[in-house]
Parts: sequence; structure tokens; C-alpha cells
Amino acid sequence: MSPLKIIIHNVGHGQAVHAFTPDGKVVVIDLGTSTDHSPLEWLAKHTKTIDSLVITHPHGDHIDEMPLVNDLNFKVRQLWRPKWLSESDVYAANQVADHENLGAYFDLSDRYIHPIPDGELVGDPKATGGVTIKRFASRNCGTSNINNHSGVVVFEYLGVRIVIPGDNEPPSWKELLKQPDFVRMVSGAHVFMASHHGRESGYCPELFTALNKGAPRLCVISDARVQDTDARNRYTYHAEGLPISSRCARNEKTRACLTTRSDGHIEIEVGVGQAGKYLSVTSD
Repeated sequence: MSPLKIIIHNVGHGQAVHAFTPDGKVVVIDLGTSTDHSPLEWLAKHTKTIDSLVITHPHGDHIDEMPLVNDLNFKVRQLWRPKWLSESDVYAANQVADHENLGAYFDLSDRYIHPIPDGELVGDPKATGGVTIKRFASRNCGTSNINNHSGVVVFEYLGVRIVIPGDNEPPSWKELLKQPDFVRMVSGAHVFMASHHGRESGYCPELFTALNKGAPRLCVISDARVQDTDARNRYTYHAEGLPISSRCARNEKTRACLTTRSDGHIEIEVGVGQAGKYLSVTSD
């Protein structure tokens, strides 16, 4: 049986996550990039099909590579985005430099208007090699801060849960905690990726009351190397720790929190080996 693999790319100030399910489906969460690494160009060397593209929210650092979806001839089978946000709200929330990427975002969004038939949604275990993928969001917050309309993606495979949000801040976390299915899915999460790149603005104590029904083993922060507003110590406090293998150091240490800015690309693998079910994490 093939494993579930999730790669959290090191893209500095941005977010880019690629997941590969046991049956070969490809899930891409956000399209961040950096000056020395293009996640989509890396992916194009392996496949030209994105089975599910999730844009947690249309801020510039989450859609940097949107034009490359067409330029590299990717076939996107399914798309999730906070489609209830109006173009005026989205453009008002971004800088002029991001307008080209926003144009590509709305061009792609306009193509995906039909509902997905039962049994074909990427994330249904029958369609994704036994992996459950749930997407959650709240529409109840004001649109002056579209971070609070970010989607949260939860993977569940072999009893292991991995939570990957966008830039959610406390108002949206508190709204999501009113959803029983969301609380059920995040409770006992093994890996939690900190929202808003691990900044203080994304930290929500009430969320960890739910997560700590079985504290997360590992928290992951994705951000640039210079960051003086991060909540790394808070996330470290909440996590139990997990053995992490380092490619560069060629060793294994128990860590409670990883950051892409210091630990590089992070690969999570969930599968079944000779000794039974396993969860492994490798950093650069």
C-alpha cells in the first residue's frame, strides 16, 4: 500500500503545500513561490495533472504562481476557493502588484461553476485511495480582512490527521469552532500547520482547547527567515513532539515545532510498513 505524502515547500513569505494520495491523486494547497524555488515547476517534472487545487484565500502570497497553472499546461480537475468573496473585496485586499495574479485567479475560478458528482470529489475516501480530505471555511466574518475567509484543509488517513489552514485569525477560528464536524476533524490532530504563517495574529487559544483533546504531535510554521511577530513559542508549548529526520544533519531529534525558514522543505508521510502504521516527518 502506497503512503500519503505531504510536502510543505519552503517558499519564504508564502504558502505552498503538495499532497500525493496512495492512489496517485495530486492535491495542491496554495501557490506561493520564492526567488529560488518554484513549487509548480518542481511539480511539472512529475505530473501535469492537479486533481484538486485549493486556494485557501486570494492574497498575493498564496497565488503567486497562478499564471503558471496555464503556462505549464496543468490540467486542474477540481478547484476549491472562497468563491463567495466578490472581485471588489479581493482586489481591495491586495496590492496593485498582485493584480495580474488576481486576474488569472478569477479566470480560473470562472471555469469551475458546476457541482462535483457524488463519489468523484477528491477527498472522498473512495476517490482518494482511502484518504479523507475535508475543507472548512466560515462566511460570517466581515470582508475587510479576507484572512478570515481562509479555508482549512484536514487530511485523515490511517487515523492520522493533518490540519493545513490559510491565514485564519481568531474571528474565523471562533466561527469554525461552532461547526461540530470541524471540531471533530481537528480534535487530536497529529500535525498542525500554524495559520498566517505562524504569526501572533493567527494564534487562537480557543482552537487549542479543541486540538488538545489529544495535543498535536507537531506544529509547522511557514514564513520568511526574518519574522519578529511569530508565535513559535506558543505553538511549541502546545505540541507533544515527534521524531524528525534531518537530511542535512543525517540525524533524528524529537521536535515540537518546525519552521520552513530554518528547517527547509518538510515532508510528511503516513503509511503502513513492516512494523505497522507509521507517521514520519523529514526536514532539510
